[in-house]
Amino acid sequence: MRCFTSGRLVMMGAAAAFAAGMVTAGAEPASAAQCQAVSVISARGTTEPQDGSFLQKPMGDLILREFPGRSKYTELTYPASIPFDGSAPVGVGNLINTLNTEARQCPDQKYILLGYSQGAGVVGDALAASSARIWGADKGTVGAAASSRIAAVVMFGDIRFRAGEPYNVGTFEPGKQSGDPPPRPLGALSTYASRIQNYCVKDDFVCQGSTGNFIAHLAYFVNGMPSQGVQFAVAKARA
Repeated sequence: MRCFTSGRLVMMGAAAAFAAGMVTAGAEPASAAQCQAVSVISARGTTEPQDGSFLQKPMGDLILREFPGRSKYTELTYPASIPFDGSAPVGVGNLINTLNTEARQCPDQKYILLGYSQGAGVVGDALAASSARIWGADKGTVGAAASSRIAAVVMFGDIRFRAGEPYNVGTFEPGKQSGDPPPRPLGALSTYASRIQNYCVKDDFVCQGSTGNFIAHLAYFVNGMPSQGVQFAVAKARA
C-alpha cells in the first residue's frame, strides 16, 4: 500500500472544502439501471459530496440538455476521502463494475466520463491496464464492450497527470507533472487518446507538482475549461 505526503493531502482537502463554498450541490444521481443514449459518470474530487461534484454536476446538466430525454448523470459512488489508498481503489473498482455492468445491460449506450482531482486519478486508473495503476490493480479491467462505447473522457487537475501526453490541454508548464502520488506511465491511456481532454493549469499543485498552490487547483471553477470540456464531450458523443 502506498502512503502519500500528509501535508499535501490536507491542502487538497482544504482546497475542496473552499470550493464547496463557491457553488451549490446538485441533485440526486440517476439510476444506473436506466438505459439511455448517453450516460455521464462523474468521479468527484476529494471531500466533494456524494450527491454531486461541485465542478462536474453543472457540466453534467449542460450535457444532458444536449440529449434531452436520452441521457443521465451518475455520481460515482466512492469515498473521495483522505487517505487516497483507502478511497481511490473503491472508486476504481466501482467505475469498472459500473461500466461493464451497464455495457451488458445497455449495449447501445455511450459513456462520458468526468474526473476532478482524486476523481481524475480514479478515472485514469480504471481505464489503464492493471500494471499501470497505483490504485485498484486487483479490480479487473474495463471490458471491450464498455471500452468501445466510451465516447469522451474529460479530466481536471488530474492527480496522476503525465507530461507529454497528446491529450493534455490547458495552461500547464511543459515538462511539469504530478509528483505525489506519481504520474501514470506515458501512454497508459493511449487506447483512449483521441477521446480524452485532460485539463491542467499552471501552478496547480495537484497536476504540476508540489511547487504549485491549491488556489490554482480551484481555477477550473472560473476559467471556462469545463465549458470547453462539455463542448468536446458532446461532439464526441454525437460522432
